[in-house]
Amino acid sequence: MHGPRAQRPDTGVDSGGQTRERLLDVAERLFASRGFAATSVRRITRDAACNLAAVNYHFGSKLGLYEEVFRRRLEAVRDQRLAAIRRAATIQPGPGALEEVLYIFASSFIEPLVGESHGRMLTELMGREMLDPHLPPEMFRGEIAGPVQEALTQALCRTTPGLSVDAARLCVQSITGQLVQTAQRVRRQSATPMAGPPLTIVVDHIVRFSAAGVRASVGGAPAGSPHGRPQRS
Repeated sequence: MHGPRAQRPDTGVDSGGQTRERLLDVAERLFASRGFAATSVRRITRDAACNLAAVNYHFGSKLGLYEEVFRRRLEAVRDQRLAAIRRAATIQPGPGALEEVLYIFASSFIEPLVGESHGRMLTELMGREMLDPHLPPEMFRGEIAGPVQEALTQALCRTTPGLSVDAARLCVQSITGQLVQTAQRVRRQSATPMAGPPLTIVVDHIVRFSAAGVRASVGGAPAGSPHGRPQRS
């Protein structure tokens, strides 16, 4: 007679990774609604209908699961933004080309975060991560933000004659900052409606404001002000 078989965790190895996907889906929802610290592995595995060993088997730890929740969504967002910038790269330089590039990028930045449930959940996750960070800083820069920012930098240089790469990178940081703040505003409004202009008007303003700033950055600092600050009369 054979001895009793050791009980294996419900890891999903024999079910095409279904357990792994359930863990990611459940953890995403709980981390977004409760935050990292307030979400226990026991709660995640209970809601995902698997045992405690499944988290360590698939992700190594609770933190590994948290990182993979972000990576799964952020990589999809990164690919959407890069695809949008590649579309913008087909625009011929000329009047209005800069605004068109900025509008394509701004729309691709905002829409995935507010247009469907996964996007809104990612916005909530990002808000909680900003308040209580647990992700390695290089994850955003190296894997997500870096490729997108570099692609947009090249697009700005191509549509704005005379704009240096260094100046374009500063412009990209400014543009991204405006869009992040807008996404956070949308997240807050989804929980507690507040008065304010419609999102389409905000995006149009960001495009016009940023286009003016990009053009003003051509040639570096204003004459008579080597550090870019206006001189007092």
